Amino acid sequence: MKIPFRLPSITDIVLAVAGAMLCGLGCGFINYTSLGMDAIGLFYDGIRNVLNLSPDQIGTASYVVCVILSIFLLLVERKYVSFGSVIYIIMYGAFANLGTLMWEHLISDAGLFARIIITVSGLLILYIGLGIYIAIDIGVDAFTGVMLWLCNITHKEIKYVKIIFDLGLAVLGTILGGTLGPVTPVTILIGGPCISFFTKHIQSAYFKGKINKTKKEEKNADRGT
Repeated sequence: MKIPFRLPSITDIVLAVAGAMLCGLGCGFINYTSLGMDAIGLFYDGIRNVLNLSPDQIGTASYVVCVILSIFLLLVERKYVSFGSVIYIIMYGAFANLGTLMWEHLISDAGLFARIIITVSGLLILYIGLGIYIAIDIGVDAFTGVMLWLCNITHKEIKYVKIIFDLGLAVLGTILGGTLGPVTPVTILIGGPCISFFTKHIQSAYFKGKINKTKKEEKNADRGT
């Protein structure tokens, strides 16, 4: 049986770590402001509440959820669990906690305007991080893996599955005690287009750099001969 794990290049690993770190920080920023979260963050927050963890431990809740989902994927569709998936789980959880704690120490009681600025910054960081992570294509996070699996078994396009999936996570996260706010519907509307925008531009620069590097190596090889 083919093992689904493969070791990417050092450059890919560094970029994957950076992307996952940014995703975690973005989640932490948004979590701190209590203005609502994206669907996945809202679900993590609900699990955090059920586990009776403090608000700055949302990353810890993400560990629990992602490990369970990864085990599920290993049982039903192993190809969606890879080396990149492990990187995402570790870095996202750690930096989600860090992002929340950082603002709690910097601003103990932020006003509405400051919280809006932090939320917008968090969303931007989150979407750039996801753009980087998706662009290098060395694996998917647990939730994306589940969505792709659902696409396979329902034979529906991912854009339709994602809408239903996000709505379901938002409802379930709210029921579990997650913080629902005005940011949640905004992220459901703008999340997909923003992620696609950053992925497209980062991917373009990433592969352009790879092509230029390959051409340079070929030129050096020709000179050597």
